Amino acid sequence: MKYSICLSFLLLSSLSARENPFFPLDESKKQKVTSNIPDARPQMGTVSYTFPDQSRVLKEVTLSVQNLDGSIEERKIQVDQTIDWHRPLVLSQGGKSAHTVAAKNSSVANFGFVQFYSKGKSLSVKAPDALVRHFVLSDPNRIVLDFKHAASFKSEKKALNAAPYLDVTLGNHGQFARATITLDGHYSYTLNKAGGLITITCK
Repeated sequence: MKYSICLSFLLLSSLSARENPFFPLDESKKQKVTSNIPDARPQMGTVSYTFPDQSRVLKEVTLSVQNLDGSIEERKIQVDQTIDWHRPLVLSQGGKSAHTVAAKNSSVANFGFVQFYSKGKSLSVKAPDALVRHFVLSDPNRIVLDFKHAASFKSEKKALNAAPYLDVTLGNHGQFARATITLDGHYSYTLNKAGGLITITCK
């Protein structure tokens, strides 16, 4: 009897449990935590820096960037080129995007009982059915809306192609309809409901 108890204790002591089994082991696969507090800072324009008169070589540039979840990252750009200290260094946001860019400012996707209208960073969704839940998915970045809808229909995908909204897929899931909205990057969003109209705003 004592032997059995000791053996059970030794076997159990070797087991290890995760502190929270509902979160993934891989930190990179965790959903980002964001805030809905509005950011009043202006859109970036042009920033200039005047070199000291003894400057001759620009070795590197360090950019400190705040992410959606509030974390700060530093990115270093190696330059190692000679400079003329008389002329300021000018930093501005422009040029071509490295990501897929939607071609239009506004778009419409009509699925019959659900319609989507995008304009800028706002997306209006007109649906007679109640919104059950909404959440985000990553890789690629998507906003998911679930509507209470018992009637069967054929799943379909329609292009929006109006940044930040690339396309929307409406799928049949038995007792509910799922709308999956694909985004062109990482965003936080707010969702407001007024009658049968839902407004999503990405930021």
